[in-house]
Amino acid sequence: MLELAHALTGGVIAYKIDDPLVALPLALASHFVIDMLPHWNPHLAKEKKTLGVISLKTTLLITLDCLIGLGLGLFVAFKALPNVTKSVLVLAGCFLAILPDLVEAPFFFLNQKNKVIKKFIKFHGGFQFNLSFWPGILFQAFYIAFLLYLVR
Repeated sequence: MLELAHALTGGVIAYKIDDPLVALPLALASHFVIDMLPHWNPHLAKEKKTLGVISLKTTLLITLDCLIGLGLGLFVAFKALPNVTKSVLVLAGCFLAILPDLVEAPFFFLNQKNKVIKKFIKFHGGFQFNLSFWPGILFQAFYIAFLLYLVR
């Protein structure tokens, strides 16, 4: 799933559930749950294995994805204002929802060969329901529209 979908999911969970003891663990768990939904995202493991590095095109796509995710997270956080506590909770939810992918970043982008990260990548990969580009992107677009509807 794209980072923007993960970030928005975590933000919406925190927006809808005011209790951080409930919202934040759910935001983290949401990462694995929504990875089980049909989606498309760049295949970093395959690219790393075949090319030895992540391509510039993929890096730019991921950067754009993260920036849009940040924008969506900020959008939901601003919707929570003037309640600053709730806005911070929303941002924390966004962060926790993308944390599993952030844990993998040193392996893919900094060539860290940590065995724990490799095991986590294998574990995390077991949750993926990957589709080809158009069906996967369209499903995510509908999913994101639904999330935005929830914070209207």
